[in-house]
Amino acid sequence: MGKRELLLLVVFVVLGVGVYQVSAPAAPADAPGFSLSRMVQMAKSHFVGDAVRTPVTRTATLAVTPEVTTLDLGEVRGAMFVAGTDREDILVRLDTVIGGMDEADVAQQEKGLGLAVTGAGPVATVAVSFERGGRPPRYELHIEVPSRLKVQLGGRGSAEIRGVASVHLDEYRGELNVAEVAGPITGDLRESRAEFGPGTRMDLDTRSVRLRAEAPASVVLRSERGTVDVMDATGPVSIKTDFARMDIRGTGGPVHITGEGGTIELRDVRHPLTIEADRLTVNAELAIPVATTITVDDDTVEVTLPAEGGLQLEAAIENGSLRLPDGMTATKTGAREAASATLGEGGPLVKVTVNTGALRVRTRAGRPATE
Repeated sequence: MGKRELLLLVVFVVLGVGVYQVSAPAAPADAPGFSLSRMVQMAKSHFVGDAVRTPVTRTATLAVTPEVTTLDLGEVRGAMFVAGTDREDILVRLDTVIGGMDEADVAQQEKGLGLAVTGAGPVATVAVSFERGGRPPRYELHIEVPSRLKVQLGGRGSAEIRGVASVHLDEYRGELNVAEVAGPITGDLRESRAEFGPGTRMDLDTRSVRLRAEAPASVVLRSERGTVDVMDATGPVSIKTDFARMDIRGTGGPVHITGEGGTIELRDVRHPLTIEADRLTVNAELAIPVATTITVDDDTVEVTLPAEGGLQLEAAIENGSLRLPDGMTATKTGAREAASATLGEGGPLVKVTVNTGALRVRTRAGRPATE
């Protein structure tokens, strides 16, 4: 932008502010009046930064009756830290820093900043208000609640939740960290980065989410795009993929994958594995012989068999390429190739079927195979 255009912009801004000040309703008696010098100060504050900054804290409490079961944080924006405790009420502390062009400006903003905790029936709610027009300041909420309560969360921001009964997400967007929650974690996650600690039980719809679960008790996901990392689950894992990228390392229960599109890496599989999907790239490594059924259309599947223990192998592909370990041979009928083998003394059935794509079966070094 040239000097001429910048000058015209400033003139239009001055004229606009002048028209607003003439036509606007009367301001409160304690509100600062209009002056050209003040407008210049406001412009300077916008481009240069706040001249005065003051830390502000607000607190609010609510006595919790036995009928209250849920704390609804609604679409509160900001950083939230929620902890379940043995207290019998809800305590909320808001911390922020208010900036302005002078002490009077900061005092006016501080006067308009409000925090309230209210209850209606089984639901308690937290509300943050900012009376001054424009963008509210950034803030943090530190919340202590009875550990028996469920926490409900929506909107966009950053949230860390510990030690409550359960969590429900209402299309939450932002950063999320959940741990020490024994009850279910339900709802919708959108465009988020989420981490779940040991023992969590998830039943979630996710879209464009980077999700990581460390030693979860159970995982049920319906994931559209995004990434899913599940590490050392202690219970079952069930994922319906819609072009998600999945990485599952270690199993503590059966794994069930369905849907369409994406990729999945499975390591140290020690429990039954079932995959039925279209256009899903699969790489699975079995740690021990377990019942395995993999059926994939239009993609590539690679399976590594365990180093020890017996199993029955059935591998087949139609309209594609089949690669087998040394010592195994396939029979070909038209566009179909198939092989079956007994490893060791036999055992669980590992059945892999691919329709249009590629299939590779590996055995760990030194593993003998008997056709």
